[in-house]
Amino acid sequence: MARVFLINPPSPEPVRTPLLSFCHLAAALRSAGHEVAVYDASTPHAPRDHDTIAARAAAFAPDLVGLHLKTLHVQPAYALADALAERFTLVAGGPHATIVPDEPFGHGFRWVIRGEGEDALVELAEVVDGRRGAADVAGLSWLDRGMVRHNPIRPFLMDLDRLAPPLSALDLFDPSWYEPRVPGVGLAPAGILSSRGCPQACTFCSNDVTGRRFRYRSAASVASEVALLRSQHGLSAFSFFDDSFAVGRRRVHELCEAIIAIGEPVGWTCTAHPAHLDRDVLAAMKRAGCGGVDIGMESADPGMLLRIGKGVTVERVLDVLSWCADLGIHTVVNLMFGWPDETDAELDATMAFLDSAASIAGGFNARGVVVPYPGTQVYDRNHERFDFTGWWIREAPLEYLPFPTSWNEAEIVRAYGDDPALDRNFFKHPPHRVARMRDALALKASLTMAISHRRMAAWSAGPPASQGAAPIGVPAAGAR
Repeated sequence: MARVFLINPPSPEPVRTPLLSFCHLAAALRSAGHEVAVYDASTPHAPRDHDTIAARAAAFAPDLVGLHLKTLHVQPAYALADALAERFTLVAGGPHATIVPDEPFGHGFRWVIRGEGEDALVELAEVVDGRRGAADVAGLSWLDRGMVRHNPIRPFLMDLDRLAPPLSALDLFDPSWYEPRVPGVGLAPAGILSSRGCPQACTFCSNDVTGRRFRYRSAASVASEVALLRSQHGLSAFSFFDDSFAVGRRRVHELCEAIIAIGEPVGWTCTAHPAHLDRDVLAAMKRAGCGGVDIGMESADPGMLLRIGKGVTVERVLDVLSWCADLGIHTVVNLMFGWPDETDAELDATMAFLDSAASIAGGFNARGVVVPYPGTQVYDRNHERFDFTGWWIREAPLEYLPFPTSWNEAEIVRAYGDDPALDRNFFKHPPHRVARMRDALALKASLTMAISHRRMAAWSAGPPASQGAAPIGVPAAGAR
């Protein structure tokens, strides 16, 4: 039996509910007989100083300390690792560790897990307690007598139903570190996963952790977790955290029927590719409690949509928005600016779409200037040309201010326009185009606010029959 201390490092991005990924990891370790502790240093009220984190870890006496690495926040994570490395054996996991597995070894890590972590972390715990050899753990990178070794890639987990129940690990999270709960609602993740993987090949997304192969849980398994969230934790509204929820018409219909069969109303949102949505699928989702869909479009220029591998047309997006409006499903359309070699005309096409779609869309995402994340085609094709190789280490972090959690119009408008990637200007757009992108961010803010005011006014006069819940008061941040 090994003792594993999992840390979500401090970051400017506040975590307001327990991380579902940590619930899955902790539950997997527990089900295999290991002892686990969790320290979420990104919560609003957690102690964030390195000395306190180290003291908490030392009190647990871990055999292994795991840190979750995300590209945007990797610098504070490495700072914490540097402070812990002399006292503890460190393992890195998460998207950044998966994409650049050599990098963490320069910051005191002994092990790196690439890809899905549940099985690999359990097997690494067996290495630590002497029951397995490190060379036998697929997806593990490790230091062997001072040399970095990368074991073969771990195949993606195909039977998601065999994962340990993530909600069984909630007792490991300190409720006092999170925002005060609504009366009757317990501490729980803000959502669940019904699937992993995304079959699309967008150039701005790497998706190396869960991959392009789409895998999904049984409808009964998902419905059971939804029922548990409601009955034991008082959570009747949640999000599906799937990369692409609506893949597979039959799967979506079966899942929606299983949710309806719970017999208690729930409300939920999801992210979906517009190519997977039609009126029939959306109607089934609505009957099962879907109140909102985050729709990935990214550009409204047909040529740009082809270049970024989006696999959708402007006309299809407009159809989806119209169906959602008719059914009373709130939509947030994700649009991005600042693509490599984006022209004035291509940018103008996206801005023109904002105006034309405002009458049927539920709103638009905040921020949205393209960031070239490692592992993406956008990064691989352009980092040498525009001289931003390793930008997440060699430059100051991109500091996004927290998105407001209550209705404050000035703060929401600020959040829409506050995009540090615009000033970073990765792809060296000329000043006039940068100014035009700033106008585009402001346009998204003003249109979304106008849409929200219109919806509120309509609700004050009496909700339409097609809508079963109040309109969303604070536009979604669009963090996908």
